[in-house]
Amino acid sequence: MVKYEKLYEDVKSILSEKRFKHTLGVVKRAEEYAVIYNIDVEEAKLAALAHDIAKEISKDESYKRLEEYGIELDEIEKQNFNLVHSKLGAAIAKEEYGMNDEMISAIKYHTTGRENMTMLEKIIYLADATEENRKYLFNDDELSLNELVELIKKDIDAGLRYTLKWNLQSILRKDFVIHLDSVRAYNYYSMRI
Repeated sequence: MVKYEKLYEDVKSILSEKRFKHTLGVVKRAEEYAVIYNIDVEEAKLAALAHDIAKEISKDESYKRLEEYGIELDEIEKQNFNLVHSKLGAAIAKEEYGMNDEMISAIKYHTTGRENMTMLEKIIYLADATEENRKYLFNDDELSLNELVELIKKDIDAGLRYTLKWNLQSILRKDFVIHLDSVRAYNYYSMRI
C-alpha cells in the first residue's frame, strides 16, 4: 500500500490549491474521528487524502478512465457528473495506490453515503462534510459546524443522520437528482436513531 508521504505529494500535484486545502481538512478531521472510534488512523488518513483524487479530472478524461477501469455509471450518476469522482477515485485508490477494500469503499461512498456504512465509511463521509473549511455550509442550519462535530464525536450515527438530512436538503435546493444510496442511507439511519 502507498505511503502517506507519496500520496500526499501526488494529491498535492493533482489538485488545485483550494481543493488540496479542503483535502487536508478532511485528513485532519478523519484522524480526529478515527481516534475516537478506534479505527486505524493511517488507513483513515490515506482514504481521506485520496477521497477527492479524481474530483478535478475533466469530464472527457473521467469517462475515458471509467471505461479503462470497467466502471459503469448508474442513471443518476450519468445525470449528475458531481457523483462520478467517487467511483473513479475509488478505482484509482485501488489500482494505482493499492488501498484495501474498506478504504476503497470509504472513497466510493464519501459523496452519497449508503445504508449500513462501515465505521471508516462514516468517518470519511463525515470528515468530508465537517472539515474546518466547510463552516459556510452550516450558517443557516439548526446546528453550527462545531456543534455538529461535537455530536459526531458523541454519537456518530446521530451525526451521520443529521449530515445526511442536511445534504439531502442541499441537493433539493439545487434541484439536482438525488442518488438512491443517499435516500437509503438517510432512511436507514433515521430508523436506527
